[in-house]
Amino acid sequence: MTDESGVRLPPSAFRLITALAIAVAGVVAYSTSFQNEFVWDDASSIQVNKHVKDPSQFFQLFREDQHPFGRGQGNFYRPLVAASFMLDFALSHKPPGPGVEEPVVPDVSPFLFHISNTLWHIAAALLLFALLSRLGAPRFVQAVVPIIYVLHPLHTEAIAYISGRADPMSAVFMYAALWFAMWDRTAGRRAAGAALSALCFCAALMSKEAAFIYPVLLLLFVMVRPVEGNGGLRAFLPRLIPLCLAIILMAIYAYLRMTVLHFGSNPTPDTSLGQRLTELCQAFAWYLRLLFVPTGLHMERTLAGASGWTAALGAGLLAAMLVLLVENLWHGKRRAALGWGWFLIAWFPISGIFPLNAPMAEHWMYVPMAGFFWALAETVYSVCKGRRGATRIAAAAAYGLCAFFLALTAARNPVWHDNERLFRSTLAANPNSVRVHYNLAVTYGDIEGNLPGARRHYETVLALYEKQKRAARDGTQAEEMFWDEELESHLSLGRIYLGKQDYLQAAEHYAAVLRIKPDEQHKPMMAAAALGMGQCYLAVGDIQHAGAFFKQAVAYAPELQHQVQQALADSG
Repeated sequence: MTDESGVRLPPSAFRLITALAIAVAGVVAYSTSFQNEFVWDDASSIQVNKHVKDPSQFFQLFREDQHPFGRGQGNFYRPLVAASFMLDFALSHKPPGPGVEEPVVPDVSPFLFHISNTLWHIAAALLLFALLSRLGAPRFVQAVVPIIYVLHPLHTEAIAYISGRADPMSAVFMYAALWFAMWDRTAGRRAAGAALSALCFCAALMSKEAAFIYPVLLLLFVMVRPVEGNGGLRAFLPRLIPLCLAIILMAIYAYLRMTVLHFGSNPTPDTSLGQRLTELCQAFAWYLRLLFVPTGLHMERTLAGASGWTAALGAGLLAAMLVLLVENLWHGKRRAALGWGWFLIAWFPISGIFPLNAPMAEHWMYVPMAGFFWALAETVYSVCKGRRGATRIAAAAAYGLCAFFLALTAARNPVWHDNERLFRSTLAANPNSVRVHYNLAVTYGDIEGNLPGARRHYETVLALYEKQKRAARDGTQAEEMFWDEELESHLSLGRIYLGKQDYLQAAEHYAAVLRIKPDEQHKPMMAAAALGMGQCYLAVGDIQHAGAFFKQAVAYAPELQHQVQQALADSG
C-alpha cells in the first residue's frame, strides 16, 4: 500500500511502527519528570486525602469532591482520577512497622504517579492515532499529528503535574468513546460500539467535567463523517444511537451534579459580557501563539498586558478559522472540517464566554489541540499532495517541529520538580499572583522552616489584597472585603511574630482576623486568632485581657481548651 508521501510499508507495519514511535516519544519527552516531587494540589488530592490512602473507601470517592480534606475543597467531581491515585498510592506506599503511627503526610514516592501520568498521555495520543486511521487520514497526518500531540510542551501542565491527570484521563475516555461510536459496519458492531461509547463517556465525565463537550463533538462526527458505500439514510441513521445515548447520559449527569453531587461553587470573576468577548478574542490569539511557539509557560496566565490590537488579531484569526471550516465543508474536505470543528467545539467552553476562574490556562488546550493540529496537517497535506518536493519539505518541517517541542518539554518538566522551584518560576512570569505568593509562603514556613522567606511572601499577599481593596469602587464594600488566604496570612504572620516575641506586631495581625463578622466557616480561624491574642497578652502580663481572649477562643473551638490550660500553666 502506498500514499502520496511515497511510504510503501504494509498497513500493519505502518501502524506498529507509528504506535511505537508515539510511545517512545512520550517516554523520552517526560522522562525528565519522573524524579519530580508532589507539588501544589497534590497535597489535597493525594497526600492528605484520607480516602485515597484507604482502599476500603473506594466507593466514597464517588460521593465527594476531589479535595474533601483541607482548604482545597471545591466542586470538582473526578472520582476515577481519585481512584487512579488510590491505585498508585497502594502500589507505592510502604506501611510503617508495627506500633509506628502513620504520619498525616505519609512517606510515599511520587515516581509511579508520574509514570502513570505519562502512560495516560501516551494512551491519549495512541487513541488519537486510532481515530485518524479509522477516518482514513493520509499516513502523513496519521504519523505527524499524534507525535506532535504527545510532545507538545503545553501538555506539561497536565502531565508533569500529578494532579493534572484529569486532562489525559478524560481525553482517553472521550477519544475511545468516539472510536467506539464509529463501530457501525454491522448491526452487532453498532450495538457493541454504542454501549462501549456510552460507557467511555461516563468514564470521561467522572474524570473531568469538561468531557460534557462529547455529545457536541459526536454530533459533529455524525454530521460530517462520510457515509461509507451507498447506504444513504439507512446507513446514516444508526449513527444517531450513540449520540442519543450520550445526550441521555449528559442529562442524567447534569441533574446529579446540580443535586446530590453538588459540593459547592468554584469562584469566578464577575465580568460583563463585553469584557468577556474582548478577553475571548485576546485569549484566542494567545492560544494560537502558544500552539506554535510554546515558550514562557506558567500556570498563572492573565490578560493584563493584552491590548485592543491583540483582541482585534484574535477576532480576525477566529473569523479566518470559521471561514476555513465552511470552505472545507463546501469543497468536501470533511476530515479537515472535522479537525477545525473539533478545535472550536473543545475550545468554546474554555474561551471565556462563560465566567471561569481564570482567563486562560495551558492545560485547557489538552483536547482542543488535537483538532487543531489534525486540521492543520490535513491542510498541509492537501497543498503538498502530488508534489514530491513539497511533501519532503513538509515532512522535514514536521520533524523539526517535533524536535523543537521535545526540547522544550524536556526543559519544562524539571520546573515542576518541587514547590519552591515551581512557585518561584511562576512568580518570575506573574509577580502579582496572590495564590502563588501564598503557596510559596506556606512552603517556606511549614516545610522548609525559612521564616524570613515565609514572612516576606505573606506580607506580599496582604499588600496585593490591600491593592484590590483600594481598587474597589465602593469604599464601604472594600472595608468589608476579605479572602481566606488573607486571613490565613494574618494568622501565619501572627504566629511568626509571636515566636519572635514581637507581641505588638503579632497582636495587629490577630486583630485583623477578629475584625471580620463571625460565621460557621471562619470560626476555626477566629478561634486561632483569639488564642494568639490571648498568648500575646499573657506574655506581657495582662492576665485579664488574656483570659477574655482565651474564653473567646474556646467559645469558637472548644477543642482549644487544653491549649489554653497549657498556656496558663506555662505562664505560672
